[in-house]
Amino acid sequence: MSKPYYTVENLEPGTSIGYLIKRCGALMTQIAERQFESTQVSFTQWTTLMTLCKSAQPISATQLSNYCGHDMGALTRVVDELERRGLVRRERSRRDRRAVEIVVTPAGRRQAESAKRVIVDLLNELVAPYSDAELATLIDLMQRMLVRLQDKAATSADDAAPVSQVPHPRRRKSKSGGLA
Repeated sequence: MSKPYYTVENLEPGTSIGYLIKRCGALMTQIAERQFESTQVSFTQWTTLMTLCKSAQPISATQLSNYCGHDMGALTRVVDELERRGLVRRERSRRDRRAVEIVVTPAGRRQAESAKRVIVDLLNELVAPYSDAELATLIDLMQRMLVRLQDKAATSADDAAPVSQVPHPRRRKSKSGGLA
């Protein structure tokens, strides 16, 4: 890109990628929370469980907070409720006995998997108007933006707490043969 795309004069919410991503995320969360009313966990609880399920090892509350995008207070309430219900547990870290890490229980894994159908149905409804090629392009662009944002967050503030990066999602082939 030879010249900046955005200028002070042309920046509008409807064309700002920051605004559009934030607004899509907020609306997605609102809709998903309503859809999850029929399950035993909320959407927020489900995303927390799925994050823990995908982690190869127990993770700290700080890491979980960064991965899920929740502030520590909100995350503590979510984890407290999941722990009360036997879906997660807090354990002393094997690497540092002073630290506590969060792990998903077998019951938590089962709950996360059983509620997965709700999000699959919702996502399929949302992407129905798009072709496989359009979706592959959108996913690729969003994955690239995620990597760029993670890199920027990791290097932007010397004083800030380290930013935990979510591993780059595995790409899969779509039905049309493109990446999805």
